[in-house]
Amino acid sequence: MKKFLVPAALAAFMLAFILSACSGAGEEAVSFADTATENFLIALSSRDYESYKRDLSEEMLKAVPEKEFVKFSSYLEETAGEYIKGSKKLSTSGIQKGMDIVVYLADYTKESEKVRVTIVISKKADGDYKISGSWFDSPGIREKEYQ
Repeated sequence: MKKFLVPAALAAFMLAFILSACSGAGEEAVSFADTATENFLIALSSRDYESYKRDLSEEMLKAVPEKEFVKFSSYLEETAGEYIKGSKKLSTSGIQKGMDIVVYLADYTKESEKVRVTIVISKKADGDYKISGSWFDSPGIREKEYQ
């Protein structure tokens, strides 16, 4: 998971650049992302690895084995709190190198501001969508580096 985490400022800059250079994500991908991201966020907060991995790509599964998932979910709880179910709202979406990028703003119990949740969606050869990347950004998350 470490190699997928980018300092928040750099991630925000990269995301702004990516989204400014591309059109909106496809309706089908955003529909998948809405459901998959809700499950993803709830599973992270409840530390339910089986539910968490349900919509992940093979690459993401390799990058986030259960031990790393537990470590990251603890970090997220410590810095932002628990995800408030149903609070995520679509902020923006775009397409970059064949992958849909969907950004949500979500409420967490320890944050007075919204947490920016960026989800990368890829489409497999069989046509199924999968989550292939994620980033979180908030004031609380920026205060403590993930290690």
